[in-house]
Amino acid sequence: MSIEARQQLCNRLIFQDDTQRADLMDPSKTQTNLIALLLDLSQTFPIEITAVRSDHHDDSALGLNCHANGYAVDCWPLQTNQPGNYYDAENPHFLDFLTVAAQSPWCYQIGLAGSAQTDAAVKASKGKSFMDDGADHIHLGAIA
Repeated sequence: MSIEARQQLCNRLIFQDDTQRADLMDPSKTQTNLIALLLDLSQTFPIEITAVRSDHHDDSALGLNCHANGYAVDCWPLQTNQPGNYYDAENPHFLDFLTVAAQSPWCYQIGLAGSAQTDAAVKASKGKSFMDDGADHIHLGAIA
């Protein structure tokens, strides 16, 4: 994935920390398929990134499609481009985000943590969900 495509993506996203932008811009820290997944989703949904790689614990024991290997981000869809203007997990637009993510050819898995762990969210994730731990977030894992 070109640096220009990574820059285009970063211009669309909202970040909680400067390390997240830096990780997504660095091909040695994040994989092309993750960038492709986020580019697809960010065309339709405003997204706040809550963790990428440098600001996530070492999850390499979970296998290839993890943060440590550059295949995952934690995030939440937003109602607007304003940081913290999150959708409620029961909102139809939140569920649409999960469905669109699950249908992406770049999506491997969707982790649901905190308030995202609902039956509706599991259904919207089209068989790609797992129950993640930690505070409210959606873990998006790209295919390897």
